[in-house]
Amino acid sequence: MIRHMIFWELADPNVDRRELETFLNDTFAPMVGAVPGLRSAHIGFDLGMGTHQVGLCCDLDSREALAAYQDYPPHVAFKSWAREHFKARCCVDLEVSE
Repeated sequence: MIRHMIFWELADPNVDRRELETFLNDTFAPMVGAVPGLRSAHIGFDLGMGTHQVGLCCDLDSREALAAYQDYPPHVAFKSWAREHFKARCCVDLEVSE
């Protein structure tokens, strides 16, 4: 299984977090089950001790599923949106046992 983790810094620290969290959940929740091999997607705000404000953790069946997720049109659209709303990004993909 592949664990795909992304962390972002907000471009606007004064963004309405409740509104942004709703948008992010509405964006990622429908991908689970629609993208072959995407088992889960959890997104939310840091509790205040990390270096980035927003995090995403997805579990996928395989590297092939991760590749399909990267090219999934709603995910591609989100990546374009993210370039305008986040100023820094960190990504880690781990192979983990179930």
